[in-house]
Amino acid sequence: MITKKTLFNASFEESLNLDDDGFLQYQKRDVFSKLEKSYRKGRPTVGLHIQNIILVLLGPIAINFMILVFSLSLHESNPKDLTIPISRFTLLTTEVYLICLLLWIFLIILGKIFRKGYILPYRNHFHVITFIIWFSLELNLLAIDVSLPTLSIWGIVAIFGLMLILSYVMFTGRVRRLKTLLYGTDVSPSLSDKIASKLAVYGMGILGLGVIINFILKSFSIKFSTSMEGLGLLLTWIVLNVAIIAMLVFLELPCYLQAYYKWKYPEEYREWEGKSLEDWYGKRYLKKHPELLEREDYNHNRKEDTI
Repeated sequence: MITKKTLFNASFEESLNLDDDGFLQYQKRDVFSKLEKSYRKGRPTVGLHIQNIILVLLGPIAINFMILVFSLSLHESNPKDLTIPISRFTLLTTEVYLICLLLWIFLIILGKIFRKGYILPYRNHFHVITFIIWFSLELNLLAIDVSLPTLSIWGIVAIFGLMLILSYVMFTGRVRRLKTLLYGTDVSPSLSDKIASKLAVYGMGILGLGVIINFILKSFSIKFSTSMEGLGLLLTWIVLNVAIIAMLVFLELPCYLQAYYKWKYPEEYREWEGKSLEDWYGKRYLKKHPELLEREDYNHNRKEDTI
């Protein structure tokens, strides 16, 4: 029976090929190698605890709350005092912020089920990723508030539609690249991938031209400098979204794919990286799973008998 080659059914030896990915090497060198030093036998250091508390207060709580306050202040201001018109309806509300905060806390609590030492750096970094997604959501809601009076609902739908297509193109292209690394065979893009790629490239160009023309036409009724300011904010919004999508697809996807294979082949990766049981699993995890220590002693005794 021939097994379909997907991202998740590679053998241990094939999964090692992921290390040839340049983006994965960058993340391991600049992010995960530093995080791994902050865990000793499966326990985070005091320094990491303090760092996490400070980052939580500054990031998910303070920064995202400041965006909420800024959004509410815009809607409470006199429209005549604003240089750019905003929507009458508030999308970024206190309820949205609280829901996102509770969901983020829930994900942190849910992550506690992953207690193996080698997975802890990935769990820690995952909280940063979820914060960035939450931050991006708030910025998008704020950007819709600002852009809606000028672009209308159809313009907003067109922007998000093309960004979804662009995300699909980047994701499928990245998956093909990773499959090529895993299995050593070139995976050609499908017809739907090619069509989506054309739509993303030409669609973004047409949309960008349409937005510029729209702002120029609107500039006859408002100050031209204000129109250019709105155009700059719109382009910044689009570029920021594309950058976050690219970060998730190119940087984070291969890292968590490798984390999945470490979870699938824990002993093989432990031996390949030359880690002890305590360094790999952590003391707390080994106390609840003494069979790992027994298996290690059994394998060690077999090797001595063989010698």
